[in-house]
Amino acid sequence: MDLPFNEDNEGMIYLVLSEPRNLRKKNIEVIKEITDKGFTAIVISTNDPYSVLRKDYLKGGINLENVHFIDAITKYAIGKESEGAVNCTFVNNPSNLTDMGIAVTELLKHIEGDNVWVILDSVNSMLIYISSVNLTKFIHFITSKLKILDISGVLLAVENGIDPSTLAQLEGFVDGIIKSEE
Repeated sequence: MDLPFNEDNEGMIYLVLSEPRNLRKKNIEVIKEITDKGFTAIVISTNDPYSVLRKDYLKGGINLENVHFIDAITKYAIGKESEGAVNCTFVNNPSNLTDMGIAVTELLKHIEGDNVWVILDSVNSMLIYISSVNLTKFIHFITSKLKILDISGVLLAVENGIDPSTLAQLEGFVDGIIKSEE
């Protein structure tokens, strides 16, 4: 996948739309391309737990040294954090937008350098836990913060999995839309 993840697009936000069966593959491709180009990735996961993403990323040949996780699934699913987690902040549940926002802010303060991409996986899974109104408010908050800080981002979503009015709002928050060719 040839994505526009480079220094020329610093501060750009993209909506990456994928077929449902390819969402995990698209996540791995995005993270691999970002980290292979020397960027640090902050993955906000409301779709898969840290332990699953870590295994998938290792299988995908991703150097995890420059990947930080904000996991909103593990504590919700099993009631505790994964033991031995590296570069991971756990949030109580996917509907706790305040803690997710704080986790992003804190990580951005502690990561050195400008070469950071924030990836939200996935817009659709967040809709299971919160209303589309609250989701668009949160995504507007995150995308505004990233643009102010000149930090790039990716919103991963299932194509045709979001109601048209919510999708239209999301499209208004991003600088580009990348549709899956698969």
